[in-house]
Amino acid sequence: MRDYKLTKQAFKVLKLLVKNDPKVAKKIKNIINNLRNDSITGESLQGYRQFKKIRAGKYRLIYTYQEEILLIAIIEKRETVYQTFAHLAKCTNFLEK
Repeated sequence: MRDYKLTKQAFKVLKLLVKNDPKVAKKIKNIINNLRNDSITGESLQGYRQFKKIRAGKYRLIYTYQEEILLIAIIEKRETVYQTFAHLAKCTNFLEK
């Protein structure tokens, strides 16, 4: 099983979901565990080949593998996930190893 890290954004959203919508939070945690075990994979993210996306109800997870670590970059609602990802990619260094 791989280790994993969450960005500040992903951690913040997951923490809020645990409090406000535990059913969705549990679904996201199951997806993270399945990604850690390589039992599921998502689709490649257009324009960012190293990143993949996966659905969790109304939410999307954008993730990548950095060496042997699963990096959960974004957890966000479907309507805003790609804008948030583009903003973080432009303004932060979470893309760098």
